Amino acid sequence: MQRTTSTTTRTLRRTAKPWVAAAVAATLSLPVLAPCASAAGPGPAPGTTACAYGYTSEATVWFGADADSGVPNHETRTGCTVMDEIMADAPFATHGRFVRTVASVTKDLVREQVLTARERRDIVRAADVSEVGRPHPVTGRRSVDLSAIGLVGYTVRATMPTDAEGTLAALAGCGFRNIEPSGGAGNFYGYTAAELAPLTDEAGLEVPSLGVSLSNLQNDVDLVVAEAHAIGAKYVRISGSGSWTLADYSRTAAILNEAGERLSAEGIRVAYHNHGYEFETAEDGVTGYDVLVRETNPAFVTMELDVYWAASTDTSATDLFARYPGRFELLHLKDIGEDGSFADVGAGTIDFAEIFAAAPLAGVRYGFTEHDQPSPDGVTSACTSLGYLAELRY
Repeated sequence: MQRTTSTTTRTLRRTAKPWVAAAVAATLSLPVLAPCASAAGPGPAPGTTACAYGYTSEATVWFGADADSGVPNHETRTGCTVMDEIMADAPFATHGRFVRTVASVTKDLVREQVLTARERRDIVRAADVSEVGRPHPVTGRRSVDLSAIGLVGYTVRATMPTDAEGTLAALAGCGFRNIEPSGGAGNFYGYTAAELAPLTDEAGLEVPSLGVSLSNLQNDVDLVVAEAHAIGAKYVRISGSGSWTLADYSRTAAILNEAGERLSAEGIRVAYHNHGYEFETAEDGVTGYDVLVRETNPAFVTMELDVYWAASTDTSATDLFARYPGRFELLHLKDIGEDGSFADVGAGTIDFAEIFAAAPLAGVRYGFTEHDQPSPDGVTSACTSLGYLAELRY
């Protein structure tokens, strides 16, 4: 069953989570998604739990792709989950503190018969091999793997419809090896994925990810699969809406889980790309972004963190990595000026060395540079950003 519950503190985990005052917890009534609800926009059902908007019980106890315990994320006696209990104290200052927390929480849950002794051993073992709490310092001795860097096609949206061949060739000429076309299934700058594929192939560009719409995932999953296969994409990503409530984010998480499971069978992962509103829509300290990360199943869904939009709300990418380890397989690498404007990567205020140093904790596989308002043109801006990353040492 899909849950809409969130974390508790270590000391209060039998009553309410830290960001929900006792009086609010007693009176708050939040919509809860019904199991197996339709992706077309199910109506919420009333209900509350001790951990509103927390980690889904449909997943496993998971601390990163290489640190999956395989143990179901059981509900506890309060309606929270094992992950709610463990991650209540996140982020963790040290790896040792994290492992000790896991050992302590799971010992209690064995005593309460939520976990078996074998399950506890598997969870503690996964915690021990995880990146959680480990130091990820900037040493200045490592270079960015440019084979895992691409461009978000939105940056060159002005020229792609009229000169796709020239645009793609110019991007490849300055060193790009990947591109993430933006649009919707069946229409990327006027091309289907099957029509665009020969052009990216000719330019020598891989297409690891496609930007599609939420409607595509709800209504056109077969078309999404066909488009991804036609161009070789292993990820499809969607974005949300600034008008959503937390209940809407919860419903979207369920849609992502359902579509993600379907696409997983085809070798495709679903990703969610943020703007700023996910961090600004909040109830009692829980943001829309929290809901999306906690309620999606990491076996099927990952996050594509746009570091510009996070920074625009004073949200640090590395803080998110520490709070939600392993959940960020894709990044949008965009810089922000001191006045909040868009900037080429390296020309603004974001510390990209810190972000790349923490990439193992985040689980990053690809980063895509982007500029929403490129100057003097998309190709020039893109190549400037790539040039900075080529010189970056972290």
